[in-house]
Order: sequence, then structure tokens, then C-alpha cells
Amino acid sequence: MGKVKYIISRIKKMNASNMPVLAKKVSDRSGKPRLFVMADMVWCGLRYRAGFTDYELFNMERANGKQRKTYVTRGINDDLVSRYNDAAYRHIFVNKDEFNEMFGDFLHRDWMKIVSRDSEDYNEAEQLEKLEKLCKGKKEIVAKPRDEMCGKGIEMINPADYSSIRELYDHLQDINAGLIEDSIVQHPQMNLLYPDSINTLRMVTLNNGKAVTLVLAVCRMGNGARVDNFLNGGMMTRINTETGELMYDAVNAMNDVFSHHPVTGTKVVGFRIPMWDRCVETAKKAALVCPQVGYVGWDIAVTPDGPVLVEGNEFPGHCLYQLPPHTPDNYGVLPLFTKAINATE
Repeated sequence: MGKVKYIISRIKKMNASNMPVLAKKVSDRSGKPRLFVMADMVWCGLRYRAGFTDYELFNMERANGKQRKTYVTRGINDDLVSRYNDAAYRHIFVNKDEFNEMFGDFLHRDWMKIVSRDSEDYNEAEQLEKLEKLCKGKKEIVAKPRDEMCGKGIEMINPADYSSIRELYDHLQDINAGLIEDSIVQHPQMNLLYPDSINTLRMVTLNNGKAVTLVLAVCRMGNGARVDNFLNGGMMTRINTETGELMYDAVNAMNDVFSHHPVTGTKVVGFRIPMWDRCVETAKKAALVCPQVGYVGWDIAVTPDGPVLVEGNEFPGHCLYQLPPHTPDNYGVLPLFTKAINATE
């Protein structure tokens, strides 16, 4: 989409009432007049296609023009998705059962689709048989909705808590589960960060048709909950893509910064992701399976036997890669994408 068309489309969709609220937050922390901040927000929207949330989240008031040009803003991220991700194929990543079918070689765990009772291909006897087979000997399975994101609707289930497979199956239908999977056993090294959630790696790849590049990666970790999702209490930091080491202190959605994990006490900076080379290999190989979707954020877990895919995101969020604690020099990650776009090998 052209820059002018994008700006017009965003103006039509913007929530203008949110602007003064965010401008006040920026004004309070920076000491700059609110009207000046609002004017600067508009300028950044026109010049850099940055939304009001981008401006506030990235602390763009602290950056000069040269620095602002290096941020992946909402408009730039939308362009990347539009350019590299064919809309006709995105459903594969949105619907978890379709994703598991296509990327089964990277899962390394059993799973089954839960067919809705009102579906034309519903076969209850077959469903119960598959469920019983999958649950045999399992202490925990994971139920996932078919098309939710950000960890919404996920439920950890102990099959032994149910008097029968029928009762468990009825529960899965009641919660509109789209599929169930074996729970993932995490590598002992990753447990040192936080043992009560699977601490996943978000690995962003770009397949430009000539080369697959690992553009950047972040490590997410739980903090008092069973999930590591950033918006559900988790924390995150950037990973050095060459070494697999964590680069900065961790930050949560409340902008609290942690040099050590508050539960385990593990030092964040310098922590090394185990089997990093294999994680990179997994992300790059997965990026070749569906080249029609070339810009993907892969969620990868590390098990004692190696990395496994959790899911792929065909609309990778741009926000988590450029948080102020991880951009101490006020420069964003756009140069990394530019390099990937132009890569030939």
C-alpha cells in the first residue's frame, strides 16, 4: 500500500480519543507540553507512519529524526505483511489445526483436532477413540482454541481429573477447543529462567524468495503463571541471533525492568539459550515450508531433545522488538529488516 493510501486508511480507523490520553503519558514523563507532544505525534504519523501507540510505546519523543527513521512502525510492519504474506495462505497460520497439519514435522508431539459437534464431518465414535489413545498415560494435555492468539483460551488438562473419556470430551466441546496436544517438556536450562511455563523463543524470519534470514529473536519467560505471554504477566528480552545470548534486562507489560528473574533469581543478560544453532535451523527450515507466507514470527520451545514449533504468526507484532529498555541508543530494528529484504544468500 502506498504511503498516502496508508495514511488515509489509518486516519479513517484511528481512535482519536486515545491520542490525548497517550500524549498526557508522554508529557508527564518527558516534561514536554502536551500540545507539543500531540503535534509531534501527528508529525510522526505522517513522516514515519507511526501510530499514537507506537509513539508512546517506543518513547519516540526522546529520538531525533535520524533515529526515528530506524523504527519499524505500524505502517512499515503492515507493508511487510502485505508484501510478503499472501492473504490466500494466511489462514494456515491462523487456524491451529491447519498449522499443525502443515508443520507436523516440526512439532514432535502428538495432537488431534477436536471436531465441533455441528460440523458436517463430525464422527463422535472416531473422536472418542482418538482422544482415548492420545490421553493414555498422559499426566497433562494442552487444549487450544482453533483461532485465538496471545495465549487466550489455552487450558492445561490432567485427563485423570475426569471420570471418563466421554466426560473429558464433553468438556473440550464446552470450551470450544479446536485441538489438543501433548504438553511440552522444557529443557532443564530453560527451567533455570522460569520452570512453571514454557519459555518460548519468538524467532522472526523473512523469506524474500532468494534467501531466508533470521531477522531477530526474543525470549519470553513466565513470571508467576503457566504462560509466558507478554500481555498475560510474562516478560521478554532480545536474543543475540549470532550467539543465542540474552542481550538486555527483561521487561514486562508494565514497563518494569528486571536484571534477574524475580522468581528464580537467574541473571537475564548473558543467559544462553540451549541448542541455539538448532533453534535457528528449525526456524529457517520452517520458513521454507510455505513460502507464500514469507514474514513469520515463529514461537519455538526448547526441549531436552531439541527445539519444537509451538506456532507461527503470519502477522508478527512489531512492538516487542523495540521497547525502550532494549533500544538504549534510541535506534530501532528497521536496518535488520532492510538487510533481510536485500539478502541473496
